[in-house]
Amino acid sequence: MRVFIVSIFLTIGVLCNQNAIAQGIIFQDLTIKQAIAKAADPADPKLIFVDCYTSWCGPCIEMAKQEFPKKVSGDYFNPRFVSVKFDIEKGEGIDIGKRYDVRIFPTFLILDAKGEEINRVVGKAGAEEFIEKVKGAMKPDNSMASLKAAYEQQKNMLTALPYAKALADNGRDPSAVLSEVFDRAQDFERFSVDYLQLALGTAEFGSPFFRKLLLDKRRIDLALGEEVANQIIFDKVRKHMYLIANETGAKYNVFYTPRQVEDIAYTISLLKMDPMKYELHLCRIALYVVNKDLDGMINYYKRYIVNLPEDDVFKGIMDGILSSKIPKATAAQKAAIKEYYELGLKNFERQAKHFQQQLDIMSK
Repeated sequence: MRVFIVSIFLTIGVLCNQNAIAQGIIFQDLTIKQAIAKAADPADPKLIFVDCYTSWCGPCIEMAKQEFPKKVSGDYFNPRFVSVKFDIEKGEGIDIGKRYDVRIFPTFLILDAKGEEINRVVGKAGAEEFIEKVKGAMKPDNSMASLKAAYEQQKNMLTALPYAKALADNGRDPSAVLSEVFDRAQDFERFSVDYLQLALGTAEFGSPFFRKLLLDKRRIDLALGEEVANQIIFDKVRKHMYLIANETGAKYNVFYTPRQVEDIAYTISLLKMDPMKYELHLCRIALYVVNKDLDGMINYYKRYIVNLPEDDVFKGIMDGILSSKIPKATAAQKAAIKEYYELGLKNFERQAKHFQQQLDIMSK
């Protein structure tokens, strides 16, 4: 009887353990100090996996609800890691964010049993892909310390690119490294596709490094293609210019002075981009907004925006920006905005008439 009872408990224990693994990653309710102590247990030594998230981060929620509960995630992480998670904007998470310099969400820290960072993985991925990223991050040669040491020992393009990419992937500015190697490298290295995509893609708009790169815009166009290079540059400011134009920048901690917006609008105007694209006009509209020039903005809409294609996906966005100014507009400005929409309606009617004529011809 006693043997039977022991067998039952052993069976229950095995089933519980299997269920724990099957449910995915087991995140334990521990402080970081407690997690370090548990990972350092000589009887069961482990690493520490830290999910750094925020309540507003969509990819964080996707990982927590869709990827981490999968069996494959539990099978890999539970035997190897003490897993914990922290909201980086609350409680102990605030100190953890500062201690490990967490700036991008989601960030997943891989710590040793002393709490020292081995490496990190940033961003969402499917469970299998995420596991491979963690495996790669745990290789000694891929650690930030190893990549930095290799670069410091021999500052060339071969060591700079992996180190700069790791910095960028971890939400850190790689401009100092990329700028330094730009000055050292030969032209075939400086204007290679791999270097330019990383350098141009991560350089802050208007920064000294950004300006250094744009002095050789012709060479960049030859290497990447003018259209690709222009799009990379414009994409750096598109979201922020939309927030400024829509007067919602403060909500996302995005602030620009009128001079900064003017510099952006001027630079973008020099790029040879399709003037029929609605989004290209965001910089000019943002400039009117920061200068509080609604009259100028309305005239710009009547001169340029009204003549753009009605079927562009950004048409509603652009008109929405103008409509958001109506509550603060004077009576004369409201009348001018109304005139803009009347002009748009006439253009739409002309287009509709043209299409109807083509349908009539085809039906004969």
